Amino acid sequence: MRPVPTRRDLERLSEGQTLYPVDLTTAEAAALNTSQLVKAIPDELGWRITAEYWVGAVARGDLVVRVAPKIGAVQVLRLLAMADGAMDLAVDDERVEVADDADLSGVLARLFVLEAEHALAAGPLRGYRTEDQTLPVLRGRLRLRDQYLRRFGQLNPLEVTVDEWTLDTAENRLIRSAALVLLALPGLTPEVETHLRRLDRMLVEAERLVPGAALPAWQPTRLNARLHALLGLAELTLRHISVESTAGETVVHGFRVNMAHLFERIVARLLADVDPAWSAQVTLPLDQLETLVIRPDLVRDDGTGWSCVADTKYKVLDDAGKVSNADIYQLVTYCARLGLRAGHLIYADGGTAPPPYEVTGTDAAIAVHRIDLTATPDDLRAEVSALAATLTPRAEGKALRMAESA
Repeated sequence: MRPVPTRRDLERLSEGQTLYPVDLTTAEAAALNTSQLVKAIPDELGWRITAEYWVGAVARGDLVVRVAPKIGAVQVLRLLAMADGAMDLAVDDERVEVADDADLSGVLARLFVLEAEHALAAGPLRGYRTEDQTLPVLRGRLRLRDQYLRRFGQLNPLEVTVDEWTLDTAENRLIRSAALVLLALPGLTPEVETHLRRLDRMLVEAERLVPGAALPAWQPTRLNARLHALLGLAELTLRHISVESTAGETVVHGFRVNMAHLFERIVARLLADVDPAWSAQVTLPLDQLETLVIRPDLVRDDGTGWSCVADTKYKVLDDAGKVSNADIYQLVTYCARLGLRAGHLIYADGGTAPPPYEVTGTDAAIAVHRIDLTATPDDLRAEVSALAATLTPRAEGKALRMAESA
């Protein structure tokens, strides 16, 4: 007889796992559903908790839920860096010194601390910030138009523009804000928490960013070169950490990643790096009245029209190496709408792909490709680069002719 799951078991979930029955309040279950990390469905004996495509951790009061990724927390952070274009950020297993099953938010916080110690060893970077001020004495540059329109010719106070030499720069705002949201995550080690608080005190002059607001732009220069990797990590942190208010006064904190979206973003970015003709998530009308639409994950337009279509699937093929009927139906529809004779399914598991599916009654042949998400960044780039070569119209036509002659 299986033991009944407890609330503490929610801290040790793995991707794709289900726990039942779990004792939760209705408010707690609603908060977990809002977080999207897991699904909480009421059943006869309690709540059925299912972890699907999201990984990470969320906390509501004393309830903590963690979902460990199948490919390991360090690898997920590598993929996030690739998808977000943080090319200066290298995630090294030996440097982070964590196990593959380590908590994703804990790995992120430790990596941030290590990068901050290196980048800010010589102290925080100051910079000039230009701002408009109203002052009793002349400082900076007088704004004559504003002086006339606002003060009607009076000489006091003065409308001026000042270049401040300050810690309150876009770079330091990003770093401090990332440190503060990391501090709100559950399960931080005392060492990591101490370093994050020290970082907050060091940059206390930098204004904290408003949650949900657009991140400030910064320009990579020679002066801030030592901060590039840390800034990439700070932006990654702020994009994926959420602080959400629920219906009650308790706040939900969490760092979570949708692995299906992450896989799609990685393939889209790496394909576009090789061939800029690729675009992601293009919405097109399906019927004449435009009441139905399609939204392929990836389409290629070389300037003469649509030349290729592909969809990413964050799932493995079945034991026989076959794809689901629904995936084939989807690509056949895309091919019919775009006037293409071939469509492509890209799965997030390594191995040998099955031969193309030639759909009876149509001109469409659906090819299957497999990308190994456990590969190193260099190997992953090489895989997608090789895939891009097979998806060009010339290679596609050759594959179809070979399939027809077989």
